[in-house]
Amino acid sequence: MQITVHGTPTPLLGKEVKIGSEAPAARITKLDGTKNVIGMIAPTTQLLIAIPSLKTEVCSLGAKKFNDLVKKYKKLSTVMITTDDIDFVKEYAATEGIDGAELVVDTDRNFAKKYGLLISEGKLKDRLARAVYVIDRDGLVAYKELVPEVVDEVDYEACIEVVDKLISEKKTGHTHEEWMSV
Repeated sequence: MQITVHGTPTPLLGKEVKIGSEAPAARITKLDGTKNVIGMIAPTTQLLIAIPSLKTEVCSLGAKKFNDLVKKYKKLSTVMITTDDIDFVKEYAATEGIDGAELVVDTDRNFAKKYGLLISEGKLKDRLARAVYVIDRDGLVAYKELVPEVVDEVDYEACIEVVDKLISEKKTGHTHEEWMSV
């Protein structure tokens, strides 16, 4: 896989994750320094947002836009993953009021490698490519967007449309009322 960085073709390292496949479990570092795992099966739908660097205008704008878009969802776990240093990310979260999503750091590049997003060369080497994944409660990738040119924004509307659909979807099975009427 590859993307372009300011028009220059740039290869990505790691395994490509496809729609319909099981979302890999990936280790990240929370802002308090503890490790956590994201991806895989979870009690809520997950929105994973890969951000190359919050120090750039496009990334910062995207983080703020997603933060506002996801606030209305109670049954959505939104995680923004970056490779910026943890002290900068803490300050950014506080300064910009990021409270609808959790900002985390991919310190070991575990997420980058497991999702095939590690930029392998150039001035963004060891950073994440810009991407978005929506993972359903069964741990399957329901939506994926890997932005072809790193300086472009994601398709927020398409992503949120999938989130809406998954969150409003009822699990199959029977209700108590259906059982009683048999």
